Amino acid sequence: LLLVRSPIANFPPGAQLTTRHRFGRIEVSPAERLLLIDGEPATLGARAFDLLLALIDQRDRLMTKNELLDRVWPHLVVEENNLQTQVSNLRKLLGPQAIATIPGRGYRFTLVEDAQPASDADFAAAPAVPEPPTPLPLASTSSRPLTLPHATALFGRSDDLAALVAQARQHAVVTLLGAGGIGKTALALAAAHWLADAHAPNGAAFRDGAAWVELAPIADAALIPSALAQALRLPFGGGLSSGTGVDEAGALAAIVHALAPLHMLLVLDNAEHQIDAVARLAMAITSAAPQVRLLVTSQAPLRIDGERVFRLAALEVPALPVSVNDAAGCGAVALFVDQAQAADRHFALTDANAATVIALCRELDGLALGIKLAAARLPLLGLDGLAARLTERLQLLGSHARGTPTRQQTLRAAFDWSHGLLAPTEQTVFRRLGVFVGGFSLELACDVASDASIDHWAVVDVLGALVDRSLVAATGTAPQRYRLPEIARDYAGLKLAEAGEREAIQQRHAEAIAKMFDHSCEAYWHTADAPWLASCAPELDNLRAALDWGTRNAPALARRTIGAASFVFLLLGLAAEARSRWLALQPINSERVEGDECNAREPHAPRFWREGSRLHWRISERLVRGFAERAVAGYRNAHDHQGDLRSELRDDHQGLYLALRCAAASAETPTADALAMLAEMAHLERPSWPPRLRAQRLLAEVDVRRAEGQMALVRDLLERLRALAAPAGLDTVTAFALSGLADANLSLGDSREAIRQARALLATPDSLPRSLQGNYGLPVLATLGSALLAEGDAAAAREAIRQFTELSRSRGWEWFGRYADLFALLAASEGRDHDAARLIGHADAVQARLGARDVNAARSRARAEALIAHRLDAAAFARLSNEGRSLGEAEVCALALAER
Repeated sequence: LLLVRSPIANFPPGAQLTTRHRFGRIEVSPAERLLLIDGEPATLGARAFDLLLALIDQRDRLMTKNELLDRVWPHLVVEENNLQTQVSNLRKLLGPQAIATIPGRGYRFTLVEDAQPASDADFAAAPAVPEPPTPLPLASTSSRPLTLPHATALFGRSDDLAALVAQARQHAVVTLLGAGGIGKTALALAAAHWLADAHAPNGAAFRDGAAWVELAPIADAALIPSALAQALRLPFGGGLSSGTGVDEAGALAAIVHALAPLHMLLVLDNAEHQIDAVARLAMAITSAAPQVRLLVTSQAPLRIDGERVFRLAALEVPALPVSVNDAAGCGAVALFVDQAQAADRHFALTDANAATVIALCRELDGLALGIKLAAARLPLLGLDGLAARLTERLQLLGSHARGTPTRQQTLRAAFDWSHGLLAPTEQTVFRRLGVFVGGFSLELACDVASDASIDHWAVVDVLGALVDRSLVAATGTAPQRYRLPEIARDYAGLKLAEAGEREAIQQRHAEAIAKMFDHSCEAYWHTADAPWLASCAPELDNLRAALDWGTRNAPALARRTIGAASFVFLLLGLAAEARSRWLALQPINSERVEGDECNAREPHAPRFWREGSRLHWRISERLVRGFAERAVAGYRNAHDHQGDLRSELRDDHQGLYLALRCAAASAETPTADALAMLAEMAHLERPSWPPRLRAQRLLAEVDVRRAEGQMALVRDLLERLRALAAPAGLDTVTAFALSGLADANLSLGDSREAIRQARALLATPDSLPRSLQGNYGLPVLATLGSALLAEGDAAAAREAIRQFTELSRSRGWEWFGRYADLFALLAASEGRDHDAARLIGHADAVQARLGARDVNAARSRARAEALIAHRLDAAAFARLSNEGRSLGEAEVCALALAER
């Protein structure tokens, strides 16, 4: 072998060059840049050696990929696969367990440094799934050798296996924790074979081998010593082996006495239903048999001193798009393909079916048991039939393979086992948590799961227990969130129905979501966009579920919720969805304003009408005005009668102020009325109000002055608006001001400045992260297209308009009609006279519905007609424009962007 010596410029700072590190048969000398294995120099490249030194230097913690790239390749930009290649090279020399991968985060060096000079036996490369070993050396006073069950193939668990082996070597008790069916037994068995195989290249890690104890069939804790004695081949009598008339303490003492001199691995599989007895056993063994290592698989931790918990995650499911080769390398897909081929030898993963397989694995949460059961159904149902029936997965997926434990023959049985281990209070909280969609906060869990007998603190305690048992997952984010895996959620839903609680808990869920968004709506006016949206957006799926239930069962509650949550939809670019949901909740007598029964019965009705007005901006000016006036009437009535309306709106007039803002902004509101509304807003406004709230009057005045054509004043107002909003972190208001300034400059004839401002806004999405996704990317693109046409650059304008149509289509045709005249101007500028005439007809029809055109829209309309007037006679224009009045949005897009 060649000796590797290379420069030390990249050696990790803070490390000791004079230190020689020994890890069993491996020795590393940083000063000499030397790696010895079994005393012989090993061939290792310079980058791999730098990587090894960095990992050894920081072996007490995880190192992120970026940290390692900076250490090993300073001042260079390299692909991440370079790091993966060097890690692979090190594992080939040191053994796969030497470096653990933490998926998505980085790497950690796992070998333990020797206190004494290195011995000649230990780590070396070994197959991820070794062949079953020959019978192990005698590990007891019995004449019969110990054996382990047959190890099955592992998929997607190589890093887990390496990390588990390392922990089992180093710690007295390791509990492999995970949900039922996730693959704990298979991983523990592979680790046991690896550690105990005396014929493996590295020799046995444990002199006396390994023993496997299956605890699932044991219903009586007194039988555990007997099962352990049988696994160890210890010569105890029939009383012990049968479990009748046995003193558990005495039997345990005898087991511990026999284990005391041994150096071995003891695996206790499926301990969750006897967790207390197993904890006692583990404490007794670790105190009296220091060279015995315990590996326990369980759905709950033992909670004893010295225990290390190894929490097993689901198998990886790739994200789309992905190549077939990459998909096949992910654990969930690899397992499905293996099991599918076992059931049908003709099955193969292809470009045509890869997306279906991935979707199926995702629906099964990457759960190994679910994937195996699904693959077994493949010959009966086919892949598409299997995917179509996964909504019934708890009933559908089952197997009656010989030797399969009952609890693993169906997904339902697996969850019955886990559920049966819960205390009654834990079962109650678990099933109630199944009502949440996409996760939940601790506060929401307490609101929904508590009752007269289970207070909030009890819910907190139970939630911790459910996380321990892997029935609920904690996201690890800040603030902490929780979620039930989808299959667990299905099961909780079945239990909720069996308990007769479904409707009551769904109502409680809807009420909790309404309360949460009431608070969020109030906080919106005091909070910057980014943190406010970060607190609300995670509950979008719960919000949808609450609105769905409320629309069917409690419309008044749903109206309260949609009124409080409209800004979440708007900031996420989901205005079309919010508008559709709002319309589904609109009372039948929606045209009445005087003596409004809805306002009288529902304290939150004025907010409902106010937000309905906001949701129809640029959709129908008539509805904007009508709904806003309804809200104004409702707020005035609440003030007059001092009803049950929230004090926040009654006492300081914020609700009325916001309703007037919507009414004044409508193009259908006469100018004199709009100016009177602005004056009333100024009277209501308080200097102590937060910037977002005070910005509403400026926003309303911008709309009123634009309708008057006072574009110079509009520009001044927008500058004031930007100065107010930007320091407060109001991204959407700032984006509105910037896009409005571009539009104002275009109206004032400065098309070059309009182009500069629009392009600057479009080029800086990081500074305004939702400007392109939210409500303001569309007007910016439209303004850019108009300004480019004014400058005679039709080609660049076409591209801006193409982007506008794609974005509008993705948002339910948001803002599409407002800029219909722009499409006609593009066609006319390109000499497509017939297309331009049809598009003018479409724009006229749309503007009749929307209300009056603004300055730039009217200018685009006039320019388009002027360009084609001398090339198209009046009769042809009238006929073509009439044809255009019936065009739909998709037809308009095709016509506007048609080539000559």
